[in-house]
Amino acid sequence: MKVTSQKELMAEQARSAVRISGAHHSSWNRRQTVADPDRKIRGAVKWDNTIEYNEAAVNEPVREMFANARVYNQDPETLRSYREAIKTVLHENTHLLAAEGTDHSDAKYAFQNIPGTRALEEGITEVYSYNNLNDYIEDLGLEEIAPGISTAEARPSYKQFTPAAQRFAESIGRRSGLESSEVVRQLAVVNAADKFRVAAEILYDNSDLAGLVPDQERDAAVRRIETAMRPAFASLRDMDHLDADQVRRQSAKAGANSVQAAAGEMNKIRTQWTAPAPGQQVTRGPQQQASQRTQQQPEQAQEVSDQSQHGPQQAVPVEARAGGSQSSELQNAMRAGLSGTAQMSSARPLAAGEQGARRGGGQVGQERQGPERGE
Repeated sequence: MKVTSQKELMAEQARSAVRISGAHHSSWNRRQTVADPDRKIRGAVKWDNTIEYNEAAVNEPVREMFANARVYNQDPETLRSYREAIKTVLHENTHLLAAEGTDHSDAKYAFQNIPGTRALEEGITEVYSYNNLNDYIEDLGLEEIAPGISTAEARPSYKQFTPAAQRFAESIGRRSGLESSEVVRQLAVVNAADKFRVAAEILYDNSDLAGLVPDQERDAAVRRIETAMRPAFASLRDMDHLDADQVRRQSAKAGANSVQAAAGEMNKIRTQWTAPAPGQQVTRGPQQQASQRTQQQPEQAQEVSDQSQHGPQQAVPVEARAGGSQSSELQNAMRAGLSGTAQMSSARPLAAGEQGARRGGGQVGQERQGPERGE
């Protein structure tokens, strides 16, 4: 829907977020308030699903944008204020996206008590809203209202979390075969309590484990992968003592480490389900062992010949075959930290069969603890 006023924008904000993301629904309760100016936030979502926006950082620029509708050649700083205000609107509405049968408020306990949950939630939400902002602007028709807003600059928020979320999505993408933008989208459309689980499912379902582990053991295997991912993100809680470059490097490294830990756990699961059962192990006597050595000699001779021509051949570890060594992931992470967050391609709508679902015991009426901050 193309909006023509601030009132229409605020009425359409949640529906547009659902349209561009392919989410099942938004949890927004259609209530919106002004944030306390003393809190120094741009926006936030309460646990009763109410949105609040900072008056100076969001409401006033949006009001001015519509007051100057269709005015060309506005100065870059003005266009920037418009774009950042709309990014905050998308950011808060992305927090409210949820899978079928779930609600934003279901994540309250995990967000407040389980380490790593807030870091991944805020990181993925900011990466998604920053990189899909032009889709949101186009869906709402805001380029017609503020010509130039689509190409204006905007500063990202949550600088301690966004490099980690970006590297996390890129690493999962390489291992699963999905585009990193699609990984981000799939994580953005579920609530905070479900993000690590969905990430673990992407890795599991796109690996050989899906055909190796019995179906009845799938959920337990996914939980093990999910648990392995969390500590790296939990380490991002306190980075105030670091400078900006260190924050980017350490954050990106944490994202890579999280997926590396998941890959390590997947190797353990793989070994568990490929090792022979005790009753299936064969004990060979001396005579059978001598016969086996005799049979293997031609192959050993061929190996020596191959090595003499091509150099020593080394065994490839299972983890390397599964998706790259740790040093490669961490080198990529360091490069990501130095270069900042990369742009991602547009999202595609989620098919009906791709949605995850988990119910939780939601509590309402309190503010979420992770508002978007202008950093």
